[in-house]
Amino acid sequence: MSVNKESKKLLIITGPQGSGNHLFSKIFALHSDVTGWNFGDKYWIPSDEEPFADCWVDPSKTKQMLKHNLMVANVSVPFVYDGVKTIPAIQEVVYEAEDAGYDVTVCIICRDRNINSLQQARVRGEITLPTAMRYFMNLDAKFAFISHETLYLHKGMYLKWLSKTLDFPIAYDDSRIDYILAADQNSKYVDYVEEHWLDEHVWNGIRPKVERK
Repeated sequence: MSVNKESKKLLIITGPQGSGNHLFSKIFALHSDVTGWNFGDKYWIPSDEEPFADCWVDPSKTKQMLKHNLMVANVSVPFVYDGVKTIPAIQEVVYEAEDAGYDVTVCIICRDRNINSLQQARVRGEITLPTAMRYFMNLDAKFAFISHETLYLHKGMYLKWLSKTLDFPIAYDDSRIDYILAADQNSKYVDYVEEHWLDEHVWNGIRPKVERK
């Protein structure tokens, strides 16, 4: 898609801890017109090493970070800053960026709540999903909701749609996307179900009508 390079746009990619903000940040930063979080050869980088990290604790630093017209920032809710679990000042960063003339969209990542909770309990030792949900409900900003599951299922097709929807350049046909999405991060939380109470009803419902009980 073609986006006016003179327009000033900031996407803030956020979500509950473990929802995939690193994943989306890597993909959004692939486009040559976009300035974002460059991971280089690393798969994962601590959140407090993200370019905008200091802004989430001191929003007054936001304007000095806004050096390019098309930018992507990233933070989870909460996030860990210098070893301390911290609630990011997303609202204040939005106001600072808007005051600097940027069109700001807060992109909230949606991941299955059961998997998200399991991931938080396993990696963080606590479930912080309710904290994030309360936080997002009180944000005064333009929102978009982006899907972890849809990204893995439809890949470039979804990213192309997302680029059009957000009116923001995304390198949906970049060959590196297949590498980034090679391992589905949900798979380790999914187990095969041998039997479920609904199975019999489904099996009956897919028989020809004359054979249904």
